Amino acid sequence: MSTIFNIRNLKMPSVTRASVIIGTLIVILALVAALVGHSLYKRLTNNTVVAYFPETLALYAGDKVTIMGVKVGAIDKIEPAGDKMKVTFHYDNSYKVPANATASILNPSLVASRNIQLSPPFTGGPVMENNAVIPIDRTQVPVEYDQLRDSINRILTDLGPTPEQPKGPFGDIIESAAKPPDKVGKLIDGARKWLNDMPTDDIARLADQVKELKKLRP
Repeated sequence: MSTIFNIRNLKMPSVTRASVIIGTLIVILALVAALVGHSLYKRLTNNTVVAYFPETLALYAGDKVTIMGVKVGAIDKIEPAGDKMKVTFHYDNSYKVPANATASILNPSLVASRNIQLSPPFTGGPVMENNAVIPIDRTQVPVEYDQLRDSINRILTDLGPTPEQPKGPFGDIIESAAKPPDKVGKLIDGARKWLNDMPTDDIARLADQVKELKKLRP
């Protein structure tokens, strides 16, 4: 009798059909349990919020949700809702957010993806609950380049010469600056009148645009 181990004489144990079915069911149940457990864990450790924005250009599902620049969550989906956009996102509920917090779409740089920032940071008081809704009057979007260009062009046109004011609204004021001190009062009154006549929305828009331009500086 040969003492050499002959692998050809090995036989695989027989597997019945019932064993295969039971094994398959166990694997499927394990996968389902893992998915349910992950979904339940996510639901217990995250708050889901819906925010309405006038527009969501260059914002996508998966983009970050931040508080003071720190990532705390992500965007789940973006969908139209009439004349506005509905953004559903979640954040880690270990971070407390004020119940009246605002949501702003930020553009950190020209190459980085946009994100949603929740502000102000929590310092006390009511806390935002799960399934909260942030209305459009508490959301903000960045000024787009086309809007910035059109607004600047409109302001420059408004400040330019017209048939009624060939020198433009500032022409007389600049000339008055070279006149004697007794003309200073009229200079100040003229500047004050021009600012008072300027629509409040234009002043606020111009201030926002100046902030956006500061962000673009290297």
